[in-house]
Amino acid sequence: MDAVADAAGQEGERPPFYVSEESQQHKFTCAACNEYNDVIGRFAYCSACGTRNDLAVFRSDMAALRTIATAEKSGQAVWDAVSAFDNLVGQYTKQFLDVVPLSKRRAERLQRGRCHDLDATLDVLQWFDINLITGLATGEVAFLKRMFLRRHVCEHKGGEVDQAYLDASGDTSVRLKQHICESMEDVHRLISGLDRMAQRLHDGFHELLPPLERPIRAYAERLARQKAYGEGR
Repeated sequence: MDAVADAAGQEGERPPFYVSEESQQHKFTCAACNEYNDVIGRFAYCSACGTRNDLAVFRSDMAALRTIATAEKSGQAVWDAVSAFDNLVGQYTKQFLDVVPLSKRRAERLQRGRCHDLDATLDVLQWFDINLITGLATGEVAFLKRMFLRRHVCEHKGGEVDQAYLDASGDTSVRLKQHICESMEDVHRLISGLDRMAQRLHDGFHELLPPLERPIRAYAERLARQKAYGEGR
């Protein structure tokens, strides 16, 4: 034991029986089973139940974005929000690529990474029977598709409307060469719409790759007991 204690505070070669438990980059408590996790990177499966934490990370980022977004930088907020959602989709499709048998063409499409518009994202996820826009009103879907296209304009055209955007979006609220200025109302509406699609993505992923039920059920039962005890006091 003295050798272990001495090794803990020293650099260099450790005794063969020495084990050090290092803290990793990202700590999170699983929303499904309440298990504490300490992982390298930000995105991971829960070590207890196998639920992905991508949705929780996305929501944390969007909550932060809502607080820091300003009217002066609304275009940047749109770019950040859509890019974060794009990354979320990429995290889930990366898992599909690893565990779901795919044709060479479809595997190559997933390996190319992000889509530049919502229609392309919807098409890819249909391969896995995941529909992000189920239950969304037609007007809301049209708004989200337009904001994805505006992200592309912001990223590649400095926010200045080009003919490709007008043709793809059918947007009559702006003219060619006009600089797009987003309202804060639209920024918050966008984040809310992305959140609904993110939930559908998460649910669809775990319908195909279910987490372990036992730790999730145990956590739910513990919450129920705590609630019953609180109500009975």
